[in-house]
Amino acid sequence: MQGLTGGYGNFIIIDHGDGLITRYAHCDTILVSVGQEVSAGDVIATVGTTGASTGNHLHFEVIKDGRFLNPIFFALTGEGVHSPSFGFPGIPLDDEGFAALIAEAERHLGIPYVWGGSTPSQGFDCSGFVSYVLRTAGVRDVGRLTAQGLFNISTPVSASDVRPGDLVFFHSTFSSYRTVTHVGIYVGNGYMIHTGGNPAGVEYINISTPFWQRHFFAFGR
Repeated sequence: MQGLTGGYGNFIIIDHGDGLITRYAHCDTILVSVGQEVSAGDVIATVGTTGASTGNHLHFEVIKDGRFLNPIFFALTGEGVHSPSFGFPGIPLDDEGFAALIAEAERHLGIPYVWGGSTPSQGFDCSGFVSYVLRTAGVRDVGRLTAQGLFNISTPVSASDVRPGDLVFFHSTFSSYRTVTHVGIYVGNGYMIHTGGNPAGVEYINISTPFWQRHFFAFGR
């Protein structure tokens, strides 16, 4: 499928079957036609800046059964949604790994929220807290990432596959040009540990409340 629409500009949608589509937007010249079969490596369009765009780039989306997945994961790994491992991406933390993660996270309960903070002495914002805990607990040294940055390196996990120790991401919790604006560590039974706005700081919180469900974006591993 191809077309022209305000936000996407010139765009192409490829139907891969089984509920999977990929979308390529803001193209300059489209080089395929409706109904044409394409294969990996085929040139389908040239990069442009059509539609709601401020410069030449490719807007790429991966959508499975209406659910938007993280395209960076598939681009970086080369893994496909049809592969046997999809739906069980990454390796969940074992009991020992989760115990180390949660023990480190709980050491900081009550430390106040500080915008930009990433250490116990500074205080934490949401991504500073998660980045620090992942590194200090020995799970993974991700450096100091934003909530969007943590999402960008995560593997998508469905709600049915989420496990304690996975990350949970939220959108539009404040005004930002980034899609993902908040992150916490999922601990099971509908709860996460995170750091919220003043005066709460690092705390456990139920993500099934109307606020968090309204802003829920994805689970990642």
